[in-house]
Amino acid sequence: MSRKIYHLVAFLTIAALIVAACAQATPVATDAPSPTDTQALPPTQPPAQTEAPPTPTEAPPEPTPTEEIIGETYKIGFAPAITGPGASLGAPEHETGQMLAEQLNAQGGVVGPDGVRHPVEILIFDTETNPDVAVSVVRRMIEEENVQVVVAGTTTGISLAIVPIATEALVPYISMASSGAIVKDPDTGVVREWVFKTAQDNYASAQWQALYLTAQGYTQVCHLSENSGYGADTLAQAKRAFEPAGIQIVYEDSFERTGTEFPQVASVQTSGCQAVVVGAIPPASSNISIALRDALPDLPIVHGHGTCNQDHIDLMGAEVAEGMVSPCGKVMVSDTLPDDDPQKDVLVQYVTDYTAFTDKPVNTFGGHGWDALMLAVTAVASLPDGLDLEAQRAAVRDFLETGVKDWPGISGVYNLSPEDHFSLGFDSLTFVKVENGAWVFFPEDQW
Repeated sequence: MSRKIYHLVAFLTIAALIVAACAQATPVATDAPSPTDTQALPPTQPPAQTEAPPTPTEAPPEPTPTEEIIGETYKIGFAPAITGPGASLGAPEHETGQMLAEQLNAQGGVVGPDGVRHPVEILIFDTETNPDVAVSVVRRMIEEENVQVVVAGTTTGISLAIVPIATEALVPYISMASSGAIVKDPDTGVVREWVFKTAQDNYASAQWQALYLTAQGYTQVCHLSENSGYGADTLAQAKRAFEPAGIQIVYEDSFERTGTEFPQVASVQTSGCQAVVVGAIPPASSNISIALRDALPDLPIVHGHGTCNQDHIDLMGAEVAEGMVSPCGKVMVSDTLPDDDPQKDVLVQYVTDYTAFTDKPVNTFGGHGWDALMLAVTAVASLPDGLDLEAQRAAVRDFLETGVKDWPGISGVYNLSPEDHFSLGFDSLTFVKVENGAWVFFPEDQW
């Protein structure tokens, strides 16, 4: 019996397996097309998102900051009269250049319009107040040092000697001297294309002298000038300004800048002039004043703006200098200017910086140097990166001529143009006198 049951169970198991296999092999009809149909299959859709994507466990890395691009070093050739007869003017210019070089180095130069930073190097040379030396050092700046711009010429004579060198080389040149002939040919009236200047000119100074002489009631004056380009221009501009004011120059003469004997004083004494106007810079201005005071202690002496430094007073001595008057730049009296004066902030900062750097009082000549150098710095800062040297020099010239508008400096507010490479006038000067061995503001209502 057991054997029969075993065989029956085995038979039934095998039969069940056969039925199941047949069921899997039979195809089931659906509405979906078969792979052999010519109808195109619908596009495959992405699977539905069944749950939120996992939250990242860390924030994405911060982007790396762009590194500052450092371009080529711009070079400004700077040549004041550190030694020689013009050193009383050139020394403060030199000190100002040293100060600005330190400041530029500390701030890393200038950043151009395209964001590239350029170091700025001020290369300092000494003209020795000698035109031959000046020409030599300017040629070196241009041909060997490859400067973008030249700042040089403490005095008129030195500046005029540099003019043809810069013009021939097509290099922008900024002078620190006063004569209008530096920037405009006196014979043709043509503006010198590559030449600019910062010092107030002798005509503005002569206008102030005429105003003061008229206020004192003087109509007959003597004019003594040093035998130099500056001295000759002071006489020319005095004649231009005095005649319309009704002031006659009854005696004129020149003297050597290095002279110590002045026979001209005897002629002044016999001329009958009511005051003497002196066109000279220290030490010549001081020496001629001593001679005049010795012979004519009561004769008023009026100087030009070439004397606006402490050396002029110290070389004479406070007693001799007492009461002498002169037109000068506003830097001499910056603390008395109204707060809305457009130059005041620049003047006060310069006075603070210069006195801290040198432990000396300011004077207008250092200011002429500051203006010239900072105009040069502003110009090179306008250069786009990638220009060759020739294009850089041309672009600096173009910027100086067209890009300097309402620019407050130490000597005045500059508005340069193709017709005017200087732009300062009568209002860039004020009037001062010597009291107790120092320059003090001397306004018109006290004349």
